[in-house]
This record gives sequence, structure tokens and C-alpha cells, in this order.
Amino acid sequence: MSSSWTPNESSQTILAEEGWLQSTVVSAVAYGIDVALYFMCFHLLFQQIITRTNYKQPLFLLIYITVSFILGTLFIASLADFTQLAFIQDRNYPGGPNAFENDMFSIPIDNLGNVTGMLTTLLADALVVWRCMVIYTGCRFPLWIIMIFPWLMFAACIAMALMWLIQVTTTSAYFSNSINFTIPILALSLALNIIITIAIVLRLLAFRYSISKALGSKYGTRYTSVAAMIIESAAIYSTFSVGFLTLFALNNPIFETFIEPLPEVQMIAMLLIIFRVAQGNAWSKDLVDSSMSSEPQPTSMGDLVFASQNVSETIASSNLTLGAIATHEACENSNHGYRAERSSAV
Repeated sequence: MSSSWTPNESSQTILAEEGWLQSTVVSAVAYGIDVALYFMCFHLLFQQIITRTNYKQPLFLLIYITVSFILGTLFIASLADFTQLAFIQDRNYPGGPNAFENDMFSIPIDNLGNVTGMLTTLLADALVVWRCMVIYTGCRFPLWIIMIFPWLMFAACIAMALMWLIQVTTTSAYFSNSINFTIPILALSLALNIIITIAIVLRLLAFRYSISKALGSKYGTRYTSVAAMIIESAAIYSTFSVGFLTLFALNNPIFETFIEPLPEVQMIAMLLIIFRVAQGNAWSKDLVDSSMSSEPQPTSMGDLVFASQNVSETIASSNLTLGAIATHEACENSNHGYRAERSSAV
């Protein structure tokens, strides 16, 4: 609906500013989820550090999530301050907040967000590559053959990220006479996540088939449920990134709603993976080593150990019950015989 208070800007410009402002809100919501997940992971990992003799992995993960959380906090603070500058302090900038964003992309407060956001993305990508390596450990093919392409893609992401940061510290990331590295870096990160998502899901499905064939369909679902596949492969970030790149390629100004929350959304995916690891619900190396075995390995199969124990306990319980019934029947027969003998004696 038109209004006399509507700024004298094109509909595209107003839509871009609306998308930017809404992206700040979405980013804040995502950061709130990050805060909750971080403290949940911190609690579980800290307990493992103080109770385990082998505390190296929990300590490493604790440092990892703390560094990522600090970067995410600095990113959301930078985004909030930059948005405040554009819409409040410098709202009379020629062209409005949209022009302010494009022209002031390299000021210190925004550079803080650019650097921390990109570092968060690279850390999350590294975690997903590591999870793929863990899940494919024990595969019949050499691990280096499987992982060489993801590691090369991740190295390319690092190189592209450095070029992108150099570009945005001097000029706009979106509008430049030189090569625009915004699309290449985000497309490369997305391609890496999609490839790893497919690879992890295929591995989990192969595991489900192997376990179902050996023990039955109800075993192994803890590691191969839809939720496990989505979390382990960080598909949440891939979905969000596809939305951004699609709108960006179509030159739809609403892409702003997707680009700003990307680091915080990727941190959600990363923290969900680590939360499963800290809980002991994630795919472990011991599980991988025996996932393709046709026989269950009670010493290394995680949940299969408990499954075997439950089966044994059920059998033992059944035997105990049958024994009790037999004993009770024998006692009843003895009592009947005693009463019969006593009656005949009388």
C-alpha cells in the first residue's frame, strides 16, 4: 500500500533494504540457537574432560567450539552495529541504507564481520570434511583416494576465501569491476557441502543395509535415521546456501535475507554434529571399523553391544521365568501328592 511517508526509492532498492533488515533478525534468531547449543556442548565436553583419562579429543572439541562461538559472537555484533549505522546514524547517506551497504563494505566494523564470518565458514567446512573422513574410515577403498577430492576442494575454499577477504577490504564484494569472488567462494563451499552430504548419506545407507542384513532392520537406526543423516552431513547449511545462491543468481534483492545468517546457520549445523559426538550418538571410528562386518563385534559396535546385552538379558529372563514356572508346578505336584497321601492315611 502506498504512503506519503514512503522514501523516494525504487521498489528494488526498498526490497533489498527490507531483505537486509530481515536478515539481521534471522541472524539474531540463529545466534540464539547457537548460544543454547554451545553451552549444551560445553557442559557435555567439560564433563568428559574431568572424568576421562583420555581427554584430548573432548578438549580439542571444546577449544574448537569456543573459538567458533567467539567468532560467531563477533560476527553478530558486527552485523548489528553495521545495520545500526546504515539505518540510524547514517540514514541520510545518498541512496539510503542499500547504497551505504554497497559503498561502506570495507569499513572496519564491517570488515570485522567479513573476517569472522568467513573464518566461521571455513571452520565449519573443515569439521564436515573431518566427519566424512571419520565415517569413511575402515572402508574397503584406501581412505586417501576417497578424501583427496574433498581436501582439495577445502584447500580451494581457503584460497578463494583469502582472495575474497582481500577484495572486500578494498571495495564492494557485490559490485566490482574486477572479478567478483562472492559467488565463487560461496558456490565452492556449497559444492563441498553437497558432495560431502551425498557421500555421508551413501555411507550411512550402506551401513544400514549391512547391519539390517546381519542383525535385522531395527539395529543401527540410531546412526542411520533421517535426523542423523541431516545432522552428520550438515545438510541444514546446504539448504540455506542453495536458497541464497538461487536468489542471488536471479538478481532477487531478497537474497540479503539468506546471506547474512549463513555463518550462524553453519554454526548450528556444526554444533549439532559436536553435540551428537559429545553424547556418544555420532558415528565413531570403532563403529566404522566393524560396520561392514557380517558378524556383530560386541567389543566395538557401540549400540550393538547394548543390543546384544538386551537380547541376552531377555533370554536369561525368559529362562528364569520358565524355571520359576517349572519349580512352581513341581511344588504344586508335590503338595497334591502330600495331601493325597495324608488323606489316604487318615
